Amino acid sequence: MKIRGLLVVVLLAAVVAYFVWFAKSGNDKGGLRTEIDRYARTKVKLAEVNLESLAREILTCAAGEQGLPESLKELQRHRPSIGMGLLDPWGKAVTYEKLSDSSFRLRSAGPDGVFETADDIVKDY
Repeated sequence: MKIRGLLVVVLLAAVVAYFVWFAKSGNDKGGLRTEIDRYARTKVKLAEVNLESLAREILTCAAGEQGLPESLKELQRHRPSIGMGLLDPWGKAVTYEKLSDSSFRLRSAGPDGVFETADDIVKDY
């Protein structure tokens, strides 16, 4: 009986210690929240790399006789291999805007999936 009582006290102390530790780490970001933030930052970096890769394809196309394409559909006709490069990591279409005969802008809607907001990823070339 004494061992059973001691076991209950030790188990309760372990549970209390666990919840005290969990409450203390609750003010700081827990492990899961840290991983979610890291995942979100990785998707933003992936979007930036995707835009860079798409820009290289556009510039390669522009180096030919055609010049800068008028749209991404036109680019896709000349370079069908870009396929999935036209989507950002959140599954939204990347937008292309020809600014002049020698410059253009690529835009990803960013994590919120809505264009023209603060989290858009925009690259001018």
